Amino acid sequence: MVHRFGILPAALFYVLSLMHKVKEYSYTLGIRGETVAKVKDHLKSAEEFYALGTKEYEEGHRKGDLTRMREGCEKIFHAYVEATGALVQKRGFPEPDSHGERWEILDKLGRRKLVEIGDSAFLYLHQYGYYGGKMRPEVEKTMKDVKEAIDYVRKEVAHES
Repeated sequence: MVHRFGILPAALFYVLSLMHKVKEYSYTLGIRGETVAKVKDHLKSAEEFYALGTKEYEEGHRKGDLTRMREGCEKIFHAYVEATGALVQKRGFPEPDSHGERWEILDKLGRRKLVEIGDSAFLYLHQYGYYGGKMRPEVEKTMKDVKEAIDYVRKEVAHES
């Protein structure tokens, strides 16, 4: 049966669904060379974001520059996202489309501590720190926890290689 607008919409839908399946297949079965490269890229990004974020936060704190502190919080939150992305990919899961999906995958992997750090990072760094401009006392502890998460993921990923 041909769609009233012709064959193009049906063909386009078919091609898009195949592309999604290929993406899903490559992540879940793991094209090892590509997955390993992406895992390493995630870890490198996590470390870079953490270093930049910490520097911005500390400089902002020293100079009383709330904007720099906010930017630092967001970079450190993103460092958490990148680090956990490395673990998620290493375990053969597709890249999460949302923070909620990330939490679900980490929970399935039994990484409760990473989920808790992620909850704190989302709340204190992303929501209060970056969007709200409120530097609550928990911000600095959460920053240290994100560093702990990055170190944990780096060791776990290296151990499995």
